[in-house]
Amino acid sequence: MSLDMFEQFLEERCLKVTQQRRLVYEEILAMDDYFDVDSLLVRLKQKGGRISKATIYRTLHLLMECGLLRRVQLSPDGVSADAVYAACPKGCAVDNLVCTECGKTIPFSKEDVCNVCADVADQHGFALRSHCLNIFAVCPECQHQQGDE
Repeated sequence: MSLDMFEQFLEERCLKVTQQRRLVYEEILAMDDYFDVDSLLVRLKQKGGRISKATIYRTLHLLMECGLLRRVQLSPDGVSADAVYAACPKGCAVDNLVCTECGKTIPFSKEDVCNVCADVADQHGFALRSHCLNIFAVCPECQHQQGDE
């Protein structure tokens, strides 16, 4: 279904539905975890795809504009060396618990968080499409190591 949404998005903007765009999105959907552009490029090349990094970046931009992909911020200061992305079909949440010391990331989903986001959007007259929540904390292992110092 989300591939249909992407194709409809492209057609509404008079953009071509190319095989390369389909391949990029299908590979993203096949990935179970966050990814960066380089890992996506490697996976596509391993499967025999002839695609450039520029095409991947352009397709990622279109997918984000369409709401089917999210850039995930995994650092508390908003600065990271490489952009990390996650597939995000309409309405899904991208919530993470991130250790500020070691970077360990635990994705989670809680209905209460979704309800609060929907309420906040509604209070301001917004139509919620999705949300992204990151909680930055120190994991038990890093707390233990800090206690040993």
